[in-house]
Parts: sequence; C-alpha cells; structure tokens
Amino acid sequence: MNSAPALFALALFASAFGSMVGLGGGFILVPALRLFSGLAPAEAAGTSLLLIVASGASSTFAYLMQRRVHLKVGLLIAAGGLPGGIIGAILSLHITPRLFDWILGLLLFAVAIDMAWNAEKRLRGRPQHEHVHAIKGMSYRAALFLGFLIGIFSSLFGIGGGVILVPTLLYFSELPIHAVSATSQFGILLTSPVGLAVHALQRDIDVNDIVPLVAGGLLGGPIGARFSLKMKSPHLLLVVAFALVAVAGSLVWRHL
Repeated sequence: MNSAPALFALALFASAFGSMVGLGGGFILVPALRLFSGLAPAEAAGTSLLLIVASGASSTFAYLMQRRVHLKVGLLIAAGGLPGGIIGAILSLHITPRLFDWILGLLLFAVAIDMAWNAEKRLRGRPQHEHVHAIKGMSYRAALFLGFLIGIFSSLFGIGGGVILVPTLLYFSELPIHAVSATSQFGILLTSPVGLAVHALQRDIDVNDIVPLVAGGLLGGPIGARFSLKMKSPHLLLVVAFALVAVAGSLVWRHL
C-alpha cells in the first residue's frame, strides 16, 4: 500500500470480516500485500501478523464479553502453537514467492470448497445453546497438535491460522458455529504473537505500517464480532467460502 489511509482502510475491512468468521483477516491482507505492494513472503507474513494480533485482541475481548469462547480448547491450541510459530517464521525466509502464492492459494481454495460443499452437514445436529463451556471441546492431544499446525501456518503465511482452525473445529468439535469463530479468534490471539516476535527479530516488518495496521485491527475486530451475531450459521460459511475463492484465485492467477 502506498499510503497510510489506504492501509488503514484495508486493515479495517480485513479485521472486521476476518473476526466475523473467525479467520483473523490475514487471508485478505496477505494477498493484498503480495499483489499490490509486491512484498516478499516473509515481509507480507510479518506485516500481516501486526493486524492479526491487534484484531485478535479486540475481537476476542468482545467475544469473551459475549461468553462465546471455549477457553479450554483455545488454551490448548495456544500451547501447541508456541513452537509452531517459531518454525513457521523461520520457514518464511526460505520459501520462494511463487511457491508461497501457490500453496496459500490452493489451501484457501480447498478450505472454501469444503465449507461450501459440506456446510449443512457440518452444522446438522450441532448444539446451539449459549452455555459454550458445557459443550465438549476436543481431546487435548488433538488440540495441541492442531495448535502446532496453526502456529506454523500463522507465521509462515501471516494468516493467523484460522483457515485451518475453523474447519478443524467444525470437523472435530461440537461447538456451535458462533462459538467456533469466537474460539478461533481466541486461539489466533494467543498463537500469533510468537510469530510476530520472530518476524520482528528478522526485520520483516516496516515500522511505517505499524500504526495503520494496529489501528485498523483494533477498530475492526469488535465490528466483526457484533455482525457475526446477526448472520445465520449457513450464511457465515457461504460468505467465508466465497471470500476464500476470490482471494485464492487472485494469488494463483498472477502465476498462470
């Protein structure tokens, strides 16, 4: 982005939309930074994590106030994400831009197809009551392993890991969709700072981007959390799927 206002506007939109569906907003920001600013993979990932941490903090606070976060699952994911975050940030220095775009694009496309194709099946029979902590989460081994993968993808691609976390929670937990998005944001908040710190040590972050990204992230997070209450569960998944296809296509198209 060539100006702070443009970067702020992009961060605000990415944060609001990302927190609404639990993906963190990085899946919008990273492609934009790659396509329009030409940032290298490590720089795009490190810069995006500024937004992820800021958005995660503000949206998680809103979700906690709404009592929609499953704390046990989120904390286990965070524990597994600590080593994964370090590994992912280091790997980002050794991946080519073309491979970075292809892997991220195909990952987003695969998640989108699964969400669109299996949306109703994922939601069928899923409990909808408000007492999230009364619902069984997932085994601690599964949550730790999931957290490790989230940490790697979060730091490697700068997307926060929500594109893996949300579908996995839909597959392997009994949480209702609105608790899934809230718990995903909580897990992203706890795992992303590790990757951000490693990227900062690697000097992947432009200091001029800090203020607009953090401001957009802090303001957009609560907006998305509020809007998520107004959308029905199947609509949320379809909106996510459409956005993921659009972003994935933009990444892959430039290399064809």
